[in-house]
Amino acid sequence: MSREAKTNFILFIIVIILSLITWLQPGLHQPIINYLSSLKSDEIKTIIIERQDIGQIKLTKKQNGWFMQEPYQLPANRLRVDTITALAEKRSYGQFQVNDNELTRYQLDKPQIAIWLNESKFIIGSDDPISQQRYAMNIDENIHSGKNTIHMINGTVFYQLRASLDTFISPDLLPAQAAIKSISWSDKKLTINNGHWQLSPDNPEISADSIAQFIQFWKKAQASRVETNVSLDIDNSELVQSKIISIQLSESDHSKAPIDYLIIQDGKQIKLLRTDIKIAYWITPQMLKLLTAFIPVQQTSS
Repeated sequence: MSREAKTNFILFIIVIILSLITWLQPGLHQPIINYLSSLKSDEIKTIIIERQDIGQIKLTKKQNGWFMQEPYQLPANRLRVDTITALAEKRSYGQFQVNDNELTRYQLDKPQIAIWLNESKFIIGSDDPISQQRYAMNIDENIHSGKNTIHMINGTVFYQLRASLDTFISPDLLPAQAAIKSISWSDKKLTINNGHWQLSPDNPEISADSIAQFIQFWKKAQASRVETNVSLDIDNSELVQSKIISIQLSESDHSKAPIDYLIIQDGKQIKLLRTDIKIAYWITPQMLKLLTAFIPVQQTSS
């Protein structure tokens, strides 16, 4: 073997050895990643959000999912809840300590957001003008250490927590896995009796499959938008025929009172207005048809 060949062989061996060292010690130069807390999102069962000037929201995890307890008692929007619980595992891009009298500078003395995830409290202050990250504090961590440690976290969570109340409410027209006992609208009524649906007045042309499909439409129906604090003044709105849809759920899913939807035409959109809580669910005319008419099964499967 020539001298040049020997040199190339030795260099090749050195490259292999260095590659093995890098592969066997992958964490040798990895940076340490810090997080806002050690709490895991799937451990969270209760959420309380205090939002300066726009009110408090309380959410609770139950067997059938997340529910809003305040200011309404309704199923919660799971996508919004997921963004909130993710706060516990937010990456902390930087940390520094300040004195009590310096908290004002970061708007952490009177924060716009204070949130409890289970029993752990977090507050979020102003944003850094350069990085656009938000100043945040884990209050439990500070109490334990006796120091005011400020974390720098992704700023989008602040706007998610101060989003419109509408976005915290589930767009589902009925609670998940709700057991429907009856649906009444126009001159029709569907009632469950010994596991079978009965339509009144009876119509032999409507098949059991169409009725079953109709029930499934209701169980899966979602609004394109939820609107809170809706005015009951409907003088300027054109009421759709069959003004009220009334759904009775089993008492384990709901109170003894039925859910009553007033159907209101608003331009090309339709509102299903729950008059008891002044919340409107916006749907399309096409969805209204599915929720008020029996569609032959073959039409929907094509």
